[in-house]
Amino acid sequence: MNTIKQLGYIAIGTRLRMLTDKFVSDADRIYKSIGVDFEPRWFTVFYLINLKKSITVTELADQLGYTQPAVTQIANSLVKKKLISAVKEKRDSRKKILTITAKGEELLLELIPIWQDIENSVKELFNDTGNDVLFVISKLESELEKNDIFSRVMEKTKNRQLDEIKILEFDNSKKDVHKKLFKELNYEWLNKFFKVEKEDAKQLDNPEREIIKKGGFIFFAEYNNEIAGTAALLKREDNNFELAKMAVKEEFQGRQIGKKLGMAVVEKAKQLDCENLFLETSSLLTPAINLYKSLGFEEVEIKEPSKYERATFRMKYNFKNYN
Repeated sequence: MNTIKQLGYIAIGTRLRMLTDKFVSDADRIYKSIGVDFEPRWFTVFYLINLKKSITVTELADQLGYTQPAVTQIANSLVKKKLISAVKEKRDSRKKILTITAKGEELLLELIPIWQDIENSVKELFNDTGNDVLFVISKLESELEKNDIFSRVMEKTKNRQLDEIKILEFDNSKKDVHKKLFKELNYEWLNKFFKVEKEDAKQLDNPEREIIKKGGFIFFAEYNNEIAGTAALLKREDNNFELAKMAVKEEFQGRQIGKKLGMAVVEKAKQLDCENLFLETSSLLTPAINLYKSLGFEEVEIKEPSKYERATFRMKYNFKNYN
């Protein structure tokens, strides 16, 4: 137990479970010591059935926050002990109405004073801590409803992953390597989902001439000392730019590579006082569309034909909301 305490917050789930196990174990000892055939795990279901007089499994699950299989399992145990009855509902035979039996009511008379003793003892225990434990638990439940542990951890994990990614721009001193990587990453992505079209080949075969010398930029994402992805900012007419040629190695997907690249492209567009930043994608690429939305892109109407057969979706960056 000392080791568990030393682990602090990371072991809070274990410590709470150990507390729960202790409460349940003591309750079981109490029932056995006075010769009452009742299990602690039945308490909430049995209590609510008595309180409501008649209730369905679905209603029980909703009110207790249990799964239906869990409620059904407890209800079956109580039916087997003849403490409750389960009768099919007339309007829907798939539903069962649960009610307390005469034997259950008789047992209830024995249980009520025991439950009162348990409640008073728990109150006494909590008072001895000098804290309003029920208030703290209620606050925890409320905060978890707003933002659970999974969401909190995922947010921190994603932020940590973003910090671990280094963004590099196309380097003339490494142009042969960077040209090769830019082409390979995009060919891999295009061949997996679509095909390499004429416009793709022109840009990927000669990115210096078709992208950089025309006022565009090429970015690479380095993760664990390896180039994991790439993206480009293409210069279009006037002061318009396009986010294009984003590709991430399959083994690095899900590590925020695409997001970091997108952030780099957007930031560069802002530095250039870009008036209109857009992209074209396919409606089949749901994860990519969700990524673009998270970056600040919104769907817009395609008013002119795309250069790509695969493009069915156009998005524009909303500078007003994300400056």
